[in-house]
Formats: sequence, structure tokens, C-alpha cells
Amino acid sequence: MNNCGSNNESLTIKKCDNFGTFTANDINCISTSIPIGGSIIPFSSGFEFILIGDNFSNGTNNVGLIGFGSSVSLVPLIGNTINLIGLPNEAFTVSRDGNITSISASFTYLVGVVDLETATVRAQIFRAPVGSNSFTATSASVDLAPSITALSGIGEISFGTANIPPVSVAVGDSLIMVFHVLEAGVAISGYASAGINIV
Repeated sequence: MNNCGSNNESLTIKKCDNFGTFTANDINCISTSIPIGGSIIPFSSGFEFILIGDNFSNGTNNVGLIGFGSSVSLVPLIGNTINLIGLPNEAFTVSRDGNITSISASFTYLVGVVDLETATVRAQIFRAPVGSNSFTATSASVDLAPSITALSGIGEISFGTANIPPVSVAVGDSLIMVFHVLEAGVAISGYASAGINIV
């Protein structure tokens, strides 16, 4: 007897092939392969963008924001804050309370001024509360590897992924995916993509 359907079903139909409301009478009707818990938010830069690490030795980095197939270059990051007033906005608004639990990102190097330094690219989520255009760095970040050097070739890909302690987000918060280099005086350009999981 097919515990997931009626007795007059075709013999070619496997257990649980039918969709809809039914009563599971045995373990064959229970699937544990469907992932639960969370939504993946994808990001992609689309066009090439530029990153500069503290070019003027004044504590200001010029970072890149990536959205959903678009990007913005040379956005000022002062201390731990990005203010988007008067700048293109790549943020999205959170639709429910939750927690960011993981982040993955990649950067494809095209060209840059690295000299003898290495350039470490970091992908990081910045958050602004409801009604604000001032975004602050969160602990949802990952450093990509390998680092970029003067010997890096066009098309070299740096990647990183991390499960992180939960970063809480609330309805109405705005989030942006930010790429920046950690070393001062480094200027590079490339393409990027990323994803976060919100549970």
C-alpha cells in the first residue's frame, strides 16, 4: 500500500510524488533534505569599481558599495561610518527582524597600485536604523584571500566565507554591502559579488 496516496495510483508513481495536502503515515513521506532557516541575500557589482585605502593619510578610506547588479566607487568611509546623503544608494531595507549568520564574498582583481604592499580586501555589512542615511560597520565581515600583490594578475579572484556570531537586524534597518582595502595608500579596481544569510 502506498502510504502517501491512494491504492489506485499508477505503479510508476513513487511514494510522495504527489503534491498537496496529505497525511504522512510512515517515514518515507518525511523529507529532511529541504533546508530551513534563513534567506540568502545576493549582491553583485555589475560594473568595475575602485577601492582606495586611506589615500590622503587622514583616516578616510574610499570604499565600494555593491548592490544587485550595480556598484558605487570611492565612497568616503570615515572612521567606522558611511554617510550616503547626496550619494547613490545601494542599500536595501530589512522587511523582518532577524540575524545575519554568515557572509561570503569574492573580488576579481583588474588593475591597481600595490607597490610592495599587499592589499587585503574586506567585505562588510554596514547598517543604518530607520530614518537615517548614516551607516555603521557591523561585525558581519570577511577578509578575502589571497591578498592582492604587485604580482597579482588580471582576473585573479580572492574569496572568503565565514559563519559569524549573529548580527541582529530589525524591520526598517537599511543594509549595504561594502568592499574596502585594509592597507593605506593602495588603489585597486575590480568586480565583486557577495551573499549573506538572514535567519
